[in-house]
Amino acid sequence: MLFAFFIRDELPLRSLIIVSTIIYIAYYYFALDPPLWDAIVTSVLMIFANLYVLGQVLLERTTFRLSPDEKRLFDAFETLTPGQFRRVLKIARWQVADDPEGTVLTREAEPSGALFYVFDGIISVQKGERIFRLPEGNFVGEIAFVLKRKTTATTVAPQGVRYVEWDADALRKVGRRYPNLGNALNALLTRDLARKLGASYRPDDALPPTRESVELLEAAE
Repeated sequence: MLFAFFIRDELPLRSLIIVSTIIYIAYYYFALDPPLWDAIVTSVLMIFANLYVLGQVLLERTTFRLSPDEKRLFDAFETLTPGQFRRVLKIARWQVADDPEGTVLTREAEPSGALFYVFDGIISVQKGERIFRLPEGNFVGEIAFVLKRKTTATTVAPQGVRYVEWDADALRKVGRRYPNLGNALNALLTRDLARKLGASYRPDDALPPTRESVELLEAAE
């Protein structure tokens, strides 16, 4: 227990406290006659309390019990810790675009109440007169979320595309409740936006409109 008090990291600290408490229990039972049952029961309760918190610490630091899809999504949230990601994951909705004509995610110059992440597939993006194809691994609606303004493009997910959706107000609420999480999330979305501006949305990189993308966007309108 003395060694535990010299450690700042909560994981080894609580582990040493549990070990020392077990030693105390052994002393109360074997060295004393009769055993100090009150102290033994109290020590056992202390062990369970520490085990509970120890489990929470492990969940904060590891991806234990996350499904393969959730682990893949976590890789996209590179600025968040596993614990922060679990809080974001709790309010996430896993969606599959089921409209044969395409599911509209955002409309240009209109308010959006959600943030999206393209998990599987390619979506169509129209910004002004230009049409792009945005592949999986990208956020949609991040400008409206971070700046609390109207969206800058119309995005349509063809049938079968898998995406993750967050209610913007609920996500902001989590960010306010956990400021470090909110800062990490804003940093992530700003980085994603900068990457798009530096590569995907340069005029020279714009893809010519395809028949499929034009039909999807016309159907959305």
